[in-house]
Amino acid sequence: MSTERPFYEESDVSRRVQRFTNYVTAGLILSCNALLLLGLWVSGVDLEAALAKPELFDPANGHCVGVQWTKVAGAEGLVKVCTEWIDFSDISGQTHSLDSDRALAMGADGNLYFPGQTVENYRLIALMIFAIVVMACGMWVKRQLIANYQVRLQSFDHRSP
Repeated sequence: MSTERPFYEESDVSRRVQRFTNYVTAGLILSCNALLLLGLWVSGVDLEAALAKPELFDPANGHCVGVQWTKVAGAEGLVKVCTEWIDFSDISGQTHSLDSDRALAMGADGNLYFPGQTVENYRLIALMIFAIVVMACGMWVKRQLIANYQVRLQSFDHRSP
């Protein structure tokens, strides 16, 4: 029976694996975040506009102080639209105004809405799916790299005299 100590002790192997795990984790955090930012840039999604709720006058929660006749898609002729209002749920008391740059459309139920939101929503959903895929692949790569490193250390340990 041989009493020789292996080249690497068990604590040395676990210390090496822990250090490698920390390096892999830091590297994957940086690279996955860079990939996510690249995906956000490529998708062209404006998160501020996509996540912000566009303001329209709600008669149940406000008082209209400014009205304008406006052309609305889906309606014949000009439509009377509240362009400035006080929102009762806003404690600041400031007046809210309709964004004049955005087009309005009338739905089948007679309510006004901003058209074009669905395309932005689909791009946002695609971006979320991309983020989930990047995170899942990052976790899988981390497990594979650490497992391969442990196998390499163990095989090196068995080859040592």
